[in-house]
Amino acid sequence: MRRWFKWFVLFGFVTLAFSMVVVLGVFQLIPQGRIRVLAAEVLGHKMNRQMILGPVHLGVTGLRVDELQLSEIPNFDAGSFITAQGIRLGWDLRSLWEGLEVRKKMISKSSGRLHIDDLRNPHYSARNFSLSWSLSGIDRRKDHLSGWARLEQGPGLLQNIDQLIATSPTAKLALTPVTLLMNMDRMGFLNLGLPDLRHWPIQSIVGEYQFKNGVMTIQRFVITSPQLEMETSGTVDLSSGNLALGIELKSPPRMVTGALDVKLRVSGTTGNPKVDLQDLKKKAFKATLFNLLQNKKLFH
Repeated sequence: MRRWFKWFVLFGFVTLAFSMVVVLGVFQLIPQGRIRVLAAEVLGHKMNRQMILGPVHLGVTGLRVDELQLSEIPNFDAGSFITAQGIRLGWDLRSLWEGLEVRKKMISKSSGRLHIDDLRNPHYSARNFSLSWSLSGIDRRKDHLSGWARLEQGPGLLQNIDQLIATSPTAKLALTPVTLLMNMDRMGFLNLGLPDLRHWPIQSIVGEYQFKNGVMTIQRFVITSPQLEMETSGTVDLSSGNLALGIELKSPPRMVTGALDVKLRVSGTTGNPKVDLQDLKKKAFKATLFNLLQNKKLFH
């Protein structure tokens, strides 16, 4: 029985590989301009956006796209959402075959890698953006997801963080602690003297993630920057949104407001996070902790 099963898997893998070869052959016969226009229309329609695709180079284990432009909803008259250059997407044929579920019209297992030389949108830009992953148990509820993922990025820029997290759930999860601190600092609840993060140049980003039965463990998520460094670790339940994160923020001693070293604990959910201050070390600390309670004018 096991031998027959192995032969069946092997036959399916060979069939999938042969199908890819056929697709490659057809791809070479049809003018690429027509293929790009058709692909852009189909993908853009699903996302309710306009898309422009540059030259595409397709292989058995991946593809390369020289340039991609994606509009805001619904078209480029509303603005440009993403411009990317030097896109390389690779996939593992065996994982695709093993995870293919025709009846559910989905793939439950995937291994691959994505690299973008240059990525830009109105609030975020990055060079040498890379994402690699090996995941199983992929479903809509996300409560069976297992595997790993790794994120790397070179120099970039974050602008207007409040607007960025409003348009990106991923950025909202990653940057919520910083946003909450900014709001607390502005309102006077906790005068940390944070640098102005409306224009935040980034030197690098590294993220390492493990997934088990729908729980994501952030082994480390580190943003390095001349203004502020952030390091995050902990867990996120992808189904319920429950959080258990540890955050550390540091600014260099040369900052006008002095060196900042803050440790936080984030609990609650992704939709309603709660931040508790664990430790605060700051030279030239320019305000008393929780000075809101001492300012009677705020209560009139």
